[in-house]
Parts: sequence; structure tokens; C-alpha cells
Amino acid sequence: MKTYVTPDCIGMILLSAFACMGMGYLFYDSWIAGIFLLPCVPFLFRWYLKWKQRQTRRRMLEELKELLYALSANLKVGYSVEQAWVMAGKDLEILYPQGSPICEEVRAVAAQLHLHVPIEQAVGEFAARADLEDLQSFAQVLRTAKRSGGNLIHMMDKTISVIVEKMEVEQEIQTLLAGKKLEQKIMSGMPVLMLVYLKLTNPLYMEPIYHNGIGRILMTVCLAGTVAAAYWGSRLIRIEV
Repeated sequence: MKTYVTPDCIGMILLSAFACMGMGYLFYDSWIAGIFLLPCVPFLFRWYLKWKQRQTRRRMLEELKELLYALSANLKVGYSVEQAWVMAGKDLEILYPQGSPICEEVRAVAAQLHLHVPIEQAVGEFAARADLEDLQSFAQVLRTAKRSGGNLIHMMDKTISVIVEKMEVEQEIQTLLAGKKLEQKIMSGMPVLMLVYLKLTNPLYMEPIYHNGIGRILMTVCLAGTVAAAYWGSRLIRIEV
């Protein structure tokens, strides 16, 4: 799945720079320390792009599931694969009247079908652009079924059932992990919130840590530990089927 830089990325870069400056002031009581943390901005921006990519992927998987449901239903009532695809696109436009990435791609495939492009080729190109494993599996089975000349409708129906079942399992896992993800975010933010609380309520309490060498070393270890814990925590609860 390709990632494009959008205008909101500029805001994320500025927010990342502000976060680095804030962390420098919070952990070292110095804006100069924040300047030294600015090289971390590209890493935060990269994390944001990956997060956005995962969100886009989840949205496309949900829309793909609806597409496969509609395609399976149309095949069962007797449509050919090409007709079923066009009708499924119309069904998606009803579900997503504001438009969606999947709707645009389905219309693009339908337009290629009107130009007599083989559906396996059009869907294969769609799968390559979307970079979704489930869609690539569907495109591969469609290409094989077209070449073998077997019971195309039966093969498509079985493939769609397997792919949709896999998507539903992944959604159930994400639902079960929702509480753990919230706990991980709270635990990752607790050290920062505690420092904010201490600086606001009792700034003198932090003075011995901020203005001596041992204190700065300890705060550096705390900052590194907080970042490492947040990173590994997010990786541990990221489960994909």
C-alpha cells in the first residue's frame, strides 16, 4: 500500500518538533535540550506515516470485506464474474455514498472491463496497487480459475468465504486487544504525566534532579526507558492474522 505525503503531514512535523521541545524542557528543564532532541522528528514522522498506513489498511480491509460479500451474493444469483464485479461496485456506492478508496478502485476495474480488459488482469493490477495480502490472494485464485477453466463460481465462492473468515478473525482479535491497547497507552504516558504534575504542583521538588550531572543522567535513562517501553509495548499488542 503506497503512502503519500498529505498536507496534514506538515502539521505532524510541527507537532513532532513541539513534542521534542516539550520533552526536552520536561526532562531537563531546558529548551536547549529540546533542540538537541529535534533529530528525533524524522522518527516520529515515520511512526506517524506507519500508523496512518495501518489505519488506511484497516479501513480498506473493512471495505474489501463488503466488496467480497457483495461479489459472492451476485455470483450465487447467476451473474458472471465480470457482471458480479460491476454490480458489487454499485452496492458499495450505496454503502459508501461519500466515496472510499475501494469504491474508486472498483470503478477503475469496471472501466477496464468495459474496455475488454480481462478481469483477472484488472483485479491483479488493483491488488498490486492496494498491496493487501487478502486481495492479492483473491486475484491469484481468480487468475488460476480463469486459466484452468474449472467451476469458476464455486472456486470464487470458496475463496471469498475463506478470506472473509480470516478478516473476521482479525477483527475479533483487534476487539479483544482494544482494552490492552488502551492500558498500554495509559502506562506509556504515565511517566510524562507524573513529571507534568510535579512541575506544576511542586517545581522545587525536581530542582535537585535537573541541575546536576547525576540527575541529568538519570533523566536521560528515564526518557530512553519511557520511549523504549512505549515502542515495544505497541509492537507486542500489534497482532495480525
